[in-house]
Amino acid sequence: MDQSLKLGSDEYLKEAMITLDKVLASLWKINEKVPNVNDDLMMAKWTLAWPIVESGMSLLDLSQKQRMRDCYIIARPIFEHVLNIGYFGANGEKAIKLALQHSHQKSYRDLNREINIKDIKVAIGLKNFNNIPVSDELKIALDEFTSQKGFEVRSWTGDNTFKKIEIIADKYGKDIGTILTLNLFYIYRHSSEIIHGTLFGTLFSRGMTKLSNEWPVNSIDLEKHQNTYIGFILQNTILMTYCAIKIIDSHYPLGGNDFEEIKKIVTAYRIKVEK
Repeated sequence: MDQSLKLGSDEYLKEAMITLDKVLASLWKINEKVPNVNDDLMMAKWTLAWPIVESGMSLLDLSQKQRMRDCYIIARPIFEHVLNIGYFGANGEKAIKLALQHSHQKSYRDLNREINIKDIKVAIGLKNFNNIPVSDELKIALDEFTSQKGFEVRSWTGDNTFKKIEIIADKYGKDIGTILTLNLFYIYRHSSEIIHGTLFGTLFSRGMTKLSNEWPVNSIDLEKHQNTYIGFILQNTILMTYCAIKIIDSHYPLGGNDFEEIKKIVTAYRIKVEK
């Protein structure tokens, strides 16, 4: 690796931010290049694609401010969106129908919610909620996501993250599966710990889950630690965004040189940071 682009350096972060900004712009712009088709798969893909751009831009802002913990938190939904774009593409109308049913019944349940913990009760709901007509379509959705004991089923797929990646890799190839697995390895675990406020998550963000002789001893060491992991996040987000574009292109070919230009951007970045 070029010394000027050493992981954790200001130059490395700058190059990663420039590249991520380019691929996010590409993801947004290809909306104009995709055929004007009216189908559920396209609707699902673009509903999930625009938040990748939105969260990606937030990630760029946080990276500039060296907010390592928040970068992990933002990277997690980006990963989930890319994962679901691939899952929709691999499973087709069946998965999309299930996702729409999940959204339909959850929107209905959201109109009348209640939480009870011992003698604490928090509730919000519409007046005469029970008088709201339930269509046959809504009833099917409610039945689909209600357990035999009457509780809401919270998972919309029944497949865990590992299974989703397996399904996506079978459909789109090992390269896509490898990138998603890398993000599962580098992003998912630590983002979960940070999101859930665990002691491990806090210590990890301070560089204190390493061997004690490698702990940061001053602000310069801490900045280097945080920049290193922010660099990992940015690099993986570049690859995730590329995955989303490649999956969309496999269903709705961009045509021309658009996808080739995106590949050049990502390839040029990888050459710079790996040499």
